[in-house]
Amino acid sequence: MSMLKRLFTPLFLGLALIGSGNAIAAPDKGNTLFYNLTTDEVWPAGMAAAQAYNAAKRGHDVIVYLNVRGVYLAAKDRKQDTLGATGRTAQETLLMAIENGARVLVCPMCMKQGGLSPDDLIDGVELGKPDKLFNLLSRDGLVALSY
Repeated sequence: MSMLKRLFTPLFLGLALIGSGNAIAAPDKGNTLFYNLTTDEVWPAGMAAAQAYNAAKRGHDVIVYLNVRGVYLAAKDRKQDTLGATGRTAQETLLMAIENGARVLVCPMCMKQGGLSPDDLIDGVELGKPDKLFNLLSRDGLVALSY
């Protein structure tokens, strides 16, 4: 009996919260959503890009920071796989996010380490120099998600 209780208690609590109507507040569009993207692997990169796009489309202030291997997502001539759930590459989705007001920054040191130059980047991507990055990171209401 205790095993069933352990299995069903979280389910009932979750249903109670959903049913209460007030348990999940409406999103605060005053927050900045900061997506820290460190990989060019299709699944996590595609999911992060899709979340950033959807948030920007809904009017949120969105910043995507490409660093480590994530810088390759901004490379014009780099082949990328498509995410099955969206049918798009992460780069295509990032471009859609940019079109909807998201800012996409790339780490200059990571870019250099990865053999990229500013000329290799897709339109709309900014260099995330330390002063710019730290200014953005110190905003009140920043919510960071990392991939």
